[in-house]
Amino acid sequence: MTAQGPAAVRGARGVVVTGAARGLGRGIVEVLAEAGYAVVAVDLLPDVAETAASLGEGHEALVGDVTDPDVIRSAAERAAALGDGLLAAVFNAGVASPGDSVSYPLTEWDRVLDVNLRGVFVGARTVRPLLAPGGSMVMLSSIAASQGFAARAAYCSSKAGVEGLVRSLSMEWGPEGIRVNAVAPGTIETEMQRRMIEAGRLSSESALQRIPMGRIGHPHDIGNAVEFLVSPRAAYVSGVVLPVDGGWAGGGLPATV
Repeated sequence: MTAQGPAAVRGARGVVVTGAARGLGRGIVEVLAEAGYAVVAVDLLPDVAETAASLGEGHEALVGDVTDPDVIRSAAERAAALGDGLLAAVFNAGVASPGDSVSYPLTEWDRVLDVNLRGVFVGARTVRPLLAPGGSMVMLSSIAASQGFAARAAYCSSKAGVEGLVRSLSMEWGPEGIRVNAVAPGTIETEMQRRMIEAGRLSSESALQRIPMGRIGHPHDIGNAVEFLVSPRAAYVSGVVLPVDGGWAGGGLPATV
């Protein structure tokens, strides 16, 4: 576990974001930094140092395994020191590993569930005692939690588990003033999506046929939703899963039928 970043800058509220080196995570930290939050970006990839540096002064990177409570605790403490306490934690780190269910290696099932679900639970309970009053958590789910995606049993199950975790923790910690919500992205332009396309597991054309808004999402679309949920504008929002998918999950018949 290594940390890198500038000295503390007071005045902002601290936020931890996991899986922040690339893709959705990078989009989230860019939006949060622009909105004035002091961000600690966490990732197993050393690229996270460059991501944090690109945000400017008042932000830090921490390289480490998000399933390790010591890594999350260190990130939360740094975020609290950078700002006026720890306002929020965003649990974005995740892996996708599609494959035929009959031959799917159980070791791979365990890996996906370990990162996508166990890591979120470990992170949430580690961060909870460090959150400032009125703080919040945002977890990253997926429309795969509620839609049937073939050859993605581990991923769909892990994200459905995240949504159950959101509902449970919002009830448990709500009386203490802590809000817990999730964002469920649809098809977003990321490195992960490009790898899926290259592997023949996804095509932009088939995805666009399911999206009423007619475009693939951008990581900043997810960042904007996350920023809303951690902000005072969402002070009475808890226990919800917000789809950010261009209308995919709510799809019925298209307007032309």
